[in-house]
Amino acid sequence: MLSKRSLKDRFVIELAVSMTAILIFAIVLLSLYFSTTLLNNIKKEMHDHALYVSTHYTTQQEYDEKVNKELLSALSNYRIFILTDENYNSQQKVSIVKRDKKTFFEFTKRYKDQNRYVKIERNISSEQNLINTMYLIVLIMIAVAIVFILYFATILSKKLMQPMQMLTHRFTNMNESMLQHLDLKNLPIEFEKLGESINFLITKIQTFINYRKELYVGTAHELKTPLAVMRLKNQITLMKYKKQDKIKETLQQNIESIDTLNSMIHNILEYGRAEGAQFEQPQRINLIRLMAQKAEEYELLAQSQNRNFIYHFSVPDFRINVQPLLFMQIFQNFIQNALRFTPENNLVSLDTRMDTENFIIEIIDEGIGIDESKDLFAPFLRSQESTGAGLGLFLAQNAAQSMGVIIDIKNREDEQGAIASIRFPLNRFLLKD
Repeated sequence: MLSKRSLKDRFVIELAVSMTAILIFAIVLLSLYFSTTLLNNIKKEMHDHALYVSTHYTTQQEYDEKVNKELLSALSNYRIFILTDENYNSQQKVSIVKRDKKTFFEFTKRYKDQNRYVKIERNISSEQNLINTMYLIVLIMIAVAIVFILYFATILSKKLMQPMQMLTHRFTNMNESMLQHLDLKNLPIEFEKLGESINFLITKIQTFINYRKELYVGTAHELKTPLAVMRLKNQITLMKYKKQDKIKETLQQNIESIDTLNSMIHNILEYGRAEGAQFEQPQRINLIRLMAQKAEEYELLAQSQNRNFIYHFSVPDFRINVQPLLFMQIFQNFIQNALRFTPENNLVSLDTRMDTENFIIEIIDEGIGIDESKDLFAPFLRSQESTGAGLGLFLAQNAAQSMGVIIDIKNREDEQGAIASIRFPLNRFLLKD
């Protein structure tokens, strides 16, 4: 169904309506002109014939004696009568009469200064049938023309909308990690200014992202050096004091604070590196094979932490264009969180499945669950059991947005842990590949 908000549909409708109106007007006008001209010619012939009869014949008997009526009727479909009527006052009159499923023109003309008039009948059934057939053909032509106009308008609208569709396709697959200038050579002249404006905007975005990435990385490196010096000096000073000295406790607290700042700076540095990873070009990989390779490493990690780790891939093969570093930021964060919050000897499992709209990766743990009232992906939000700065899930969310995937964490229905999921929309990662 056509949408009122669609520019393409509106163009098709308006073009089709205007062209159809012009076509109908032109065809109807020509048809009326043809039929009117035909009937007027018949009327003129009848008028000329009536004038001739009224000039040369005075009575019906005289006309019958001199004219072969059967031959006249066969040649011209005329029937001519000279009648007398004292009440007839019209100079001439034309009327249409239908009789025995036939159509006749009746033309009457009064004799000069007499109460007589000549009446001519002509059978115009063949002409009327011709006109009716012409109108029927016109209606068929209009119907066929409307279909052709709709088809032509649709094709034309598609051609006119191709530049916009190309720009839309480019923007759909473009994010801050894949910013590329538009090729203006293939754009029509009318779209060149728009393309130049978009390229200028892309340049400004790229500059801003580069500055932001350099700011994060540069700030983190600048802060790490004085903190390292402060920590070293505290440790040297701490070695000079005995256990009972109060300053020792203060120095230990300073070292712990420095370690916390170092952890935060490390996360900021990781964020800066994540910004750089977003500029990684997508690669076509088998995501199942990549996860299987990493799953073996996580199985060994889980064993070293006295935890169990299993994985099962119900989808044997899933090949897509993806940025591996961004994916691993999400995948690794979810696995490590599941192992961290799962008690010893409990299980963390990795599963994959597919529904009608998504390919889904699920990491299921047997921990204490999450507080669903909080925004877990907010920066610097961490649980009491966590020793990090609370940027892991925030970075994972940024990576997901850059890739175009959907991530989520929720409690299990049996309240025995949490489920972290990564959803790959099929219409993005399969149909557009």
